[in-house]
Amino acid sequence: MRLGSGPAGVGPWCGAVLGGQTVRSELERSLDRLMTGVRADWALYVKYTGSGEEICINADTLMDTMSTIKIPILVTLFRMVDAGELDLAQTYTLETRFKRFGTGVLQYMDDGMTFSLRDAATLMIIESDNTATDYCYEAIGGPEAVNATMRELGLSDIEALGNCFDWFTALAGVLSPTLGELGPAELFRKGYPDLAPDVWFSARERFHFEEGRPFSLASTRALGELLERIWNDSCASPAACADMRRILHNQVDRSRLPKYLPEAKVAHKTGDFGPFIANDVGAIESRDIRPIIICVMMAGHRGNWENLEDTVARIAEKVWEYGIYSSH
Repeated sequence: MRLGSGPAGVGPWCGAVLGGQTVRSELERSLDRLMTGVRADWALYVKYTGSGEEICINADTLMDTMSTIKIPILVTLFRMVDAGELDLAQTYTLETRFKRFGTGVLQYMDDGMTFSLRDAATLMIIESDNTATDYCYEAIGGPEAVNATMRELGLSDIEALGNCFDWFTALAGVLSPTLGELGPAELFRKGYPDLAPDVWFSARERFHFEEGRPFSLASTRALGELLERIWNDSCASPAACADMRRILHNQVDRSRLPKYLPEAKVAHKTGDFGPFIANDVGAIESRDIRPIIICVMMAGHRGNWENLEDTVARIAEKVWEYGIYSSH
C-alpha cells in the first residue's frame, strides 16, 4: 500500500511568518529543491516553538509511520505510569514468542534474561527494538490503548494498526503464504527464506507498493503536535515528559536529522523500511533558541538509500539555519 499524495513541492506556510521575506523565500526554495530532487511522496511539519512559525507541506496527509509510532506508544506507557497502572520497575523474562525481526538487540539474547519495563521502553526508542516494542504493547494493552490515548489528547490523525508481529507476519505472507500462518514463536524460529538479493528486494517492493499494509498511520502535523506536548509537559506529568525527552535524546541513529547539526542537540525517533521509507521526527534544541519540532516522512522511494537519508538531514539543516537567523 502506498500512502501520500504524490511528489511534493513546498506548499503554503501556515501560521505567522515573522522572519524576513527574502530568507523565508530562500528556505522555501531550498526545501523545494531538496524534496523534488528525490522522487518520493513527502510530508513535512515544522514548528518553531519560540515564534509560533510553522512549515506545513502535506502535513495532514496520513503516512506510514513505521517505527515513529513508538513515540505514541511511549506516551501511552508513561501516562499509565502516571496513573499508577504500570510500574517502570516491573520485570519481564525474555521469551521466543516475543522475539521480532528487524531492528533491536533483544532478538539475539538467550531466553530467560530479565529486563525492566523501563529497559523495554528505552530500547524501543533508542535502538528501535521491535522485541522491546511488543513487550511495551503487551504492557499497555495493545494498539487499541495507543489509539484511545491519542483520542484523549485530541490527536485523531495517529492510528496504531497492530503490533510488530502483525507487520512482520504480513510481510512473511508476501514471501510465502505458509509463513504468514505461523504463530510468533514459530515464525521467529523458522525465519524468512534465504532469498537472492534481487528476489528479496522485489518482494519488499511488492509489499510496499501493492500487497502490504502500513506499520501504522499518522500525519506529520499530529506527530509534531504530540512532540510539542512532550516538550511543554502537557501530555503527561512533567517528570514523565522529562523522562521521555531524555530517552529520545539517547537515540543512537544519527544519520538523518542530527547529521549536519553538530552544534545542536537532537532528540528524535526514526522509522524505516528501506529504501522506500526513511522517516525521522523529533526536536532540535540549542541554548540560543527554543526547540524546533520537525517531522519528516516519505513513502514510495525507490532510489539510493544514502541519498534519501542525506536529503532528510539537509532538510533539517535548512530548517535549523532559518531558526538561528530568525531568532536574532
